[in-house]
Amino acid sequence: TRHGHFPLPRPLGLMLGQPFASSVSADPVPSWGCGRSAHSPGSSDRTMRYRPASGQPTQYRLMLPQHADGKTPLPLVLSFHGWAGNLSERPVLLAHGRQHGYIVAAPTGFADDLWPSWNGGGSTRSPGRLGATCLDPTGSLFDPPGTKGYCYASCGTCDDACWWTTCEDSVAQAAALLDELLGDVCVDASRVFATGVSNGAIFLYELASDPRTAGRFAGYAPVVGSPHAGFNAPPLHPPAAFFGVWGELDTTVPPAAANASDGVAVDTSYAGGWRYTAARAVTARWAEANGCRPEPQPLGQPHSWGGRGCVGYQFCAGGSEVVECVWGGGGHDAPPWAEDALLHFMRHHVAHASRLPPPRPSYYEAAQRGGLSAGDAAEVALIATAVVALAAAAAACVVRCHRRRRQRQALLSSLSQRGISVGPCAPRASAGRGGSMRTASLPVVAVLEPAAEEMACQMEDPWAGGAATVPPAAD
Repeated sequence: TRHGHFPLPRPLGLMLGQPFASSVSADPVPSWGCGRSAHSPGSSDRTMRYRPASGQPTQYRLMLPQHADGKTPLPLVLSFHGWAGNLSERPVLLAHGRQHGYIVAAPTGFADDLWPSWNGGGSTRSPGRLGATCLDPTGSLFDPPGTKGYCYASCGTCDDACWWTTCEDSVAQAAALLDELLGDVCVDASRVFATGVSNGAIFLYELASDPRTAGRFAGYAPVVGSPHAGFNAPPLHPPAAFFGVWGELDTTVPPAAANASDGVAVDTSYAGGWRYTAARAVTARWAEANGCRPEPQPLGQPHSWGGRGCVGYQFCAGGSEVVECVWGGGGHDAPPWAEDALLHFMRHHVAHASRLPPPRPSYYEAAQRGGLSAGDAAEVALIATAVVALAAAAAACVVRCHRRRRQRQALLSSLSQRGISVGPCAPRASAGRGGSMRTASLPVVAVLEPAAEEMACQMEDPWAGGAATVPPAAD
């Protein structure tokens, strides 16, 4: 991809069956898991250490290629399933990675009370800039009419009936998984890619535009997925390589706009179907962000699988490329050549140095000296962070209490200088949080204006040895 031209790779057939070999001359960037990975080649299912506030657990399937030795950094692909799918959705991709020398991690999205899904690309933000993201925002076609049939529990009250995925933070889940993998296995941090099908593909646009993840991937390869109408955001940190595949006959996420003037593709598989950004509008936005020439050109092999061919935007900045493939005769599924296309795409792109992850966390170095695994070190670091936060909160409470005592003493001293006597008063009840009542003996000023009396009572210091027995409510 030197100077932004499309690469002229070796014939794809000559590369099959070999360990991963990049055509880009760049040294691998070892993750902090290199040299400490104890995983054997093959597939294993694991529970993520990350959990959201709701406590939902999620799993992912990890496939290490047959040449993985725990010391040689290998490319990593995060694969995101379609709506109602799970970690076992793309076994062909996992087998392909095992054979061709790249790691595959396939997580399962949050299910809430419905089905596993990914929050992104406008799936839970209707109405957007271009209005509702579906044709039936009132839910008149649901049974019973007027209900919001796909409103997940984590969303609470959905704004309209167009919402259809979890409202959990899927970007946080993906970022946590990437951190976990970089610490547990030997990854080339400059060759981390994201792919997904349908809802998983739509989620990639969220990853590319969210500051927590936008700079962490060398490229994005969505399959039959486009952002909703009004949510066609460009990549946040270009140059960002893009290889998108759509099915020519797909009626769920059609590649072509229903009306050429607005660039909106309409789901016709259902009367109240959803509204998406047309494929050409998506790639044009990415090409603009990457500084490519505005007019796409037809591409030859190996991009022209599927009979219909692919187009690409040329002379992009930083060696990136933007490719749009419409699979001739394809529907709403991955084409049989998707894995080979992804392999070719990966071999020609690396993340720019400015977007690489931060240096190895210090707690991993401490873990190595202490004999802990990288995963255990991450958990220890999380616990230590929580302890520090609690200590800071306790210190802040002490400061507040002492401040209140000094203020009360200053007020009483001022009143005493004015010749106003001070004495105790009878206990009185005060409402605590949640409306419950609590009783405490609070000192008040004997002959005071009501406002001054209230100030003195509010400044009661429970640590000063007074009669109050109820500590102040937390802020």
